[in-house]
Amino acid sequence: MHKEIDVTNMTRSYRTRVKGEFPSELVISLEKELDLRYGENPNQPGSVYRLKGTSIAELTNIHVVKEGKEGLSATNFMDITRALDILKFFDAPSVAIMKHNIPSGFATQFEGNSLSEIYKLARDSDARSAFGSVVVLNRPLDVSTAEEITKTFVECVAAPGFEEGTIEILGRKKDIRAVCFSNLDKLPKFVGDNVEGLYDIKILPTGRAIVQKPYLSRIRGPEDLVLKPLVKRVDKRTGVEKEYVVEREPTSAELRDLLTAWYVNIGVRSNGIVFVKNGVTVAISSGQQERVGAVEHAIIKAYQKAMDKEKISYDPLEGASARNKLSANPLERAVVSSDAFFPFRDSIDLIARVGVTAIIQPGGSLNDHEVIEAVNEHKMAMVYTLERCFGHF
Repeated sequence: MHKEIDVTNMTRSYRTRVKGEFPSELVISLEKELDLRYGENPNQPGSVYRLKGTSIAELTNIHVVKEGKEGLSATNFMDITRALDILKFFDAPSVAIMKHNIPSGFATQFEGNSLSEIYKLARDSDARSAFGSVVVLNRPLDVSTAEEITKTFVECVAAPGFEEGTIEILGRKKDIRAVCFSNLDKLPKFVGDNVEGLYDIKILPTGRAIVQKPYLSRIRGPEDLVLKPLVKRVDKRTGVEKEYVVEREPTSAELRDLLTAWYVNIGVRSNGIVFVKNGVTVAISSGQQERVGAVEHAIIKAYQKAMDKEKISYDPLEGASARNKLSANPLERAVVSSDAFFPFRDSIDLIARVGVTAIIQPGGSLNDHEVIEAVNEHKMAMVYTLERCFGHF
């Protein structure tokens, strides 16, 4: 059993100014790396430039090995690099299926399954969205996986290498592109990693830019999670301070899935919710405007994707009402990640109803005590990261 850790003051982090060493005038030097087929749309010419003054661009060495139809578009390139931002957290063989700069499916090795099996799990977690996707692997593409990839329509495949015969297999699809990258393990990801010369730049449509340091996580492993968060609250009626603590710790299997869900969530647009089961995403909700709405959206997607897989017909206007026709509940014993705190207990009550057993989230809500009460009522586990991973792009 781990000891309780008081996280009551986490709320203050959202109201505290963080000072950064940014100059009054920032000069950023770029050099062209390649011309794109077009930008985000065919009426927008586009090119890729790399930041000078940092070795990361040269280390990763992203280059086309099979051009397909006129090379990469901006969306292809963004999908590849966004996937690398997720895959860099995984040592085990893993696959990210990307659509519109968001993972539609992700899987990491579970009990020794092969790369082709991992790919199929990632693809089939949302087969409809995987149509026309970008597939990114953290292992060299092998023949078996290449064969599987060519069974459906894929825009682009990116990997740290291509084994003998795989380019010829991909060549059966003349429009597919193949991209090679290197040194995924050198990408900065954890607090303390070297980010000298690197900036996260958001260009605004008013002739301005927001410049921030790249996102680095403090979560290197289970030991960095708060497994028994404790929150103190003074009862306004009695004036007595009361302690609220999460009663159940996650199992080792839940912990593994919780970490997977958290790292995938770093590559999801806020508000982001990620359900994971046995190393595979069950559903991902990205870019929703409110937290419980993101949870609702992910749950509906989980049921709809499961019904698609079992070829169960349903009326989309009725949401997930046909879920009782499923052979099994896809969310039973899954875990969930939230990229920011739960402001109310409504999301907890909802995910408990669908069979989720464990939660990972930053913490820091004024209503954390109510959230903890809900978690304990449902006999769930909940861990805190003490960091938020919002991504607004």
